[in-house]
Amino acid sequence: MSTSLGSRDRFLRALDGRDLDRPPCFFRAEAPVLARLRDELGLESALDLARHFGSDALHVGPVWRRELLRTDSAPDHFYDMFGSRWRKVEYQGIYSEAVVEPVLAGAAGPAAVERIVWPGPAILDLDQCRERAAEAHASGLAVYGGIWASIFTHSRSMLGEEDYLVALLADPELIAALVARLTDCFLELNRAYLEACARYLDIYYFGSDFGAQSSLFVSPGMFRTFYKPHLKRLADQAHAFGLRVMYHTCGSVHPIIDDLIDCGIDILDPVQVSADGMSAPELATRFKGRIAFHGGISTQGVLPEGSPEEVRQAVIETVRTLGPHGYVVGPDQDLMADVPTANIEALFAAVREMKL
Repeated sequence: MSTSLGSRDRFLRALDGRDLDRPPCFFRAEAPVLARLRDELGLESALDLARHFGSDALHVGPVWRRELLRTDSAPDHFYDMFGSRWRKVEYQGIYSEAVVEPVLAGAAGPAAVERIVWPGPAILDLDQCRERAAEAHASGLAVYGGIWASIFTHSRSMLGEEDYLVALLADPELIAALVARLTDCFLELNRAYLEACARYLDIYYFGSDFGAQSSLFVSPGMFRTFYKPHLKRLADQAHAFGLRVMYHTCGSVHPIIDDLIDCGIDILDPVQVSADGMSAPELATRFKGRIAFHGGISTQGVLPEGSPEEVRQAVIETVRTLGPHGYVVGPDQDLMADVPTANIEALFAAVREMKL
């Protein structure tokens, strides 16, 4: 295609199987890498970086009214909107969080979920949400947004990791009730957000990490019993607002990709190709044309360890295998500090130079 497309048009054409000038791509990186790139490239904003690399999309998150949350006297501790207490940990500019007092610690039986004071839409600053989404839309890039409805991750934090995994077998009624009620909460929050912001969005983006390096965290049967029906409810809501749905789940998730397709997921992110069963050829053989792929350039392998030419070749080969339609090129996780700037430049230069 000889005509150069705008980013939003390119992104949506790739999903629809229409003519393209080049594959769409997405830039993402951890905070220390963003700071490094801003310094090295003399850029300031996230949009500046996106434009520098030729990214076709932006992610815009909701704005929370954090003044409504319970406060903690310890500077490195905080409470989330469900009432669990967390500790914040920082290492070399990267922040991590660990739950230290789960709101449902020691809970048993489905009635325990009513111990939670469930947040409503008042927890959202909808004016600020709308302003952020409108600004992202005005960039001309495709916009990902919505409430990050992480029904697996959040439900685990409410009980605590060990108790939750035990309860999947020993107290399944508690898990079923908790995941269902948590989904109800996210649907209410997301409805308020989308009523305010959907006209500025292209993709509803949410997720939970169901995969580890070589397997799922739970069995496929447990996924289908406890989580699949509720992921479908969330996807159906977004589709009703006219949005495509992108679902984030790391690791070796190939046993449940058919289930995600059943739920109405349009795009799978991040396509962690180094995980077992997740190579581009394996995914293409089983799922190409049934779900779109987003990511796929390894932050465990070629990006930190390869040469710029090896990165370029990885991009070309992955586009050839998973795309060009139904594929958005990008790193398979946020770019980390061990990825050289030259390799980041090589990744996105390879996409920009590709002609379809």
